[in-house]
Amino acid sequence: MRRRSVTAVTLAGAFMAFLDATIVNIAVPDMETSFPHASLGDLSWVLNGYNIAFAAFLVPFGRLADRWGRKRSFLLGLALFTAASGLCALAGSVPVLVAARVAQATGGALLVPTSLALLLEVFPAARRAAAVAAYGAASAVAAGIGPSVGGVLVALRGWELVFLVNLPLGAVTAAAGWRVLTESREPRGLPLPDLPGAGVLGVAVGALALAAVKGQDWGWGSWPTLGFLALAALALLAVALRSVRHAAPVVDPALLRLRSFSVANAASLLFAVAFFATLLCNVLYLTAVWDYSTLRAGLAVTPAPIAASLVALPAERLARRYGVRAVCVAGMLVFAAGACLYGTWIGPHPDFAGRWLPVSALTGIGAGASLPGLGAAALADVPAARFAVGTAANSAARQTGAVLGVALLVAAVGTPAPDALRHALQRGWLLAAASTVPAVLLTLCLRGGSGRAPAAEKEVSAPGSAATLRRAEP
Repeated sequence: MRRRSVTAVTLAGAFMAFLDATIVNIAVPDMETSFPHASLGDLSWVLNGYNIAFAAFLVPFGRLADRWGRKRSFLLGLALFTAASGLCALAGSVPVLVAARVAQATGGALLVPTSLALLLEVFPAARRAAAVAAYGAASAVAAGIGPSVGGVLVALRGWELVFLVNLPLGAVTAAAGWRVLTESREPRGLPLPDLPGAGVLGVAVGALALAAVKGQDWGWGSWPTLGFLALAALALLAVALRSVRHAAPVVDPALLRLRSFSVANAASLLFAVAFFATLLCNVLYLTAVWDYSTLRAGLAVTPAPIAASLVALPAERLARRYGVRAVCVAGMLVFAAGACLYGTWIGPHPDFAGRWLPVSALTGIGAGASLPGLGAAALADVPAARFAVGTAANSAARQTGAVLGVALLVAAVGTPAPDALRHALQRGWLLAAASTVPAVLLTLCLRGGSGRAPAAEKEVSAPGSAATLRRAEP
């Protein structure tokens, strides 16, 4: 009974954090009405502010929770996430909303790794790999249904409800967590995580995104654009130097030396660029070109996550038989074909059943075959005691790709006249399709069998942990 209660509480916490990474996409058109002087580039920071902070702090906050106590950190992260959600709903300007989103993501980055750590503690070693798989599936479902849920909430009471819904959910989850979770931590003596390094990583990703979003307005060869690109490069260099010298770095050089880990995470990042650019482009096209309501648009994007969830399990079985490389490459090519069809076949007049539905299903099938496989490939050669550290790093890679995908889409679309908007969004879809090409080439560098599930008997550690979890039998 306790195992089920802990599973429900921890999955609920992670579900909220991953849901908010995508639920806001569908609210962007409604935010444009509330903030008429804000451009699409300005509003993109409502999405990217969350993803940058989330990606930067996932791993170090997991390590910090090992020192503070995992239950305490889970409840603190949940409280910060919930309170910041309320501030988002009350925001009267875009800068205030972006700041509240960063605070919300900071809570989410503390919530996610501790939720997995607490979940793993109630499972025996032989079942922890299955628990991680269930956790990953729940996270993927949360991200996938975000726009659909968001469409319903925006239709009920505007974009503010997208954030207000977290208040009762957070309160119920916190009350349940206080009752059913037990405190655990690693022995004293663990080194402090490199929080300054995480901040520098956030600066690097943010500067790169800002250069992409504002490059067209400033001029691609202008001093501001070149200056932020240089800042991004210098910040990434600083992260690399700190990672070599720090005892608990943001990016672990030992893991990067594993070919499967580095290649699969790089491919995950690049494919996430395509995936998240497509997700936002879909919403903008449905609402601005086809003139769908927010609710109708949210329902229209639902077939893709449904297709992804249906294909994920068969794809995992095929990966076990034929190798993850073949399945992931096939999935990416299917996704790219779908993105190309979005950009060339979807017309200016609504045709959901005849055109949108089959193309949406195609991209969903491609994503469902690719994203879980790349996550498995990233962990194929990771030592047992670092398994969940690798899981958190792969999540961070995907969130970084989300930032770049949104930024590049904004750069590709620009600020076109109303009669040119359709063609601008078509460019966005074709950019997403092109982004899959380097991801495919990287995936081809994986060994044919990479990504097969770790042996069931392996111990699995918590995200950020320096040592394997010490589990007490429930």
